[in-house]
Amino acid sequence: MIYRLTWLFVRLVLRVFGRWQVTGAENVPASGPVILAANHVSFADPPTVGAGFRRKAWYMGKDELFRRPFLRWLFSRMQAFPVRRGTGDLAALKKALQVLAAGEPLVLFPEGTRHQPGAPGDAELGVGMLALRSGAPVVPVFLSGTEKMLPRGGFLRFARVRVRYGEPINFPPRERKPDRNDYAAAADAIMQAILALRE
Repeated sequence: MIYRLTWLFVRLVLRVFGRWQVTGAENVPASGPVILAANHVSFADPPTVGAGFRRKAWYMGKDELFRRPFLRWLFSRMQAFPVRRGTGDLAALKKALQVLAAGEPLVLFPEGTRHQPGAPGDAELGVGMLALRSGAPVVPVFLSGTEKMLPRGGFLRFARVRVRYGEPINFPPRERKPDRNDYAAAADAIMQAILALRE
């Protein structure tokens, strides 16, 4: 109930404040596991990605967001779980693989943290590892305008928010166990697919 009410509220906020426009939502599979990998420019990005399609998604978020009891309670009911950035958090990767093995959508941000528009960061290995180990298709997502609607340290403002879901990327099965180089190549391919959705 909390998830669906929040989902409806986010869609309302995006329509009122963001003059929201969504394209390519049909590229999100109607069932089965899928990784939704997006660029990251604002705290508004996670709910914005999830608001564009009707399936209940899981979210991987930085562990700092879960340190306050109320936020930990809220985010857990929004199907979010923490990841310690820059540490190779095995518990978070295991949880993500469990989500995908259960046939659920997973939203994550390959850059790991927010970056200024026009200055994207490199994708971290984790997204490549999840894609290759799970075999789940990856839907690249490009967001624009969320950093204007909800700027750093600011409040909601009127802006123009655009969400573009690209065609799924399917990585073929490998005859050998993937290694670090394979993960890096997959992560880079995913990041390039995200950036290719820019206007």
